[in-house]
Amino acid sequence: MKLVDVASEVVIEAVHKLNSRPQKCLGFSTPYEVFEEATGADMKYLRGYALIT
Repeated sequence: MKLVDVASEVVIEAVHKLNSRPQKCLGFSTPYEVFEEATGADMKYLRGYALIT
C-alpha cells in the first residue's frame, strides 16, 4: 500500500494515537504534553497542521 492511498484522516488519527501515549523517556508524559510545556502552543489547534503544509 502506498501512502498516497491512505486518507489524511487515518494518518492524523495514527499520529494522535502515538503522540497521546505516555513515554518512559519523557518521564511518562505524552509527547503532546512535553511539546505544550516547551512551546506553550495548544495542540488542539495544531493537530493535523503538518499535513496541510
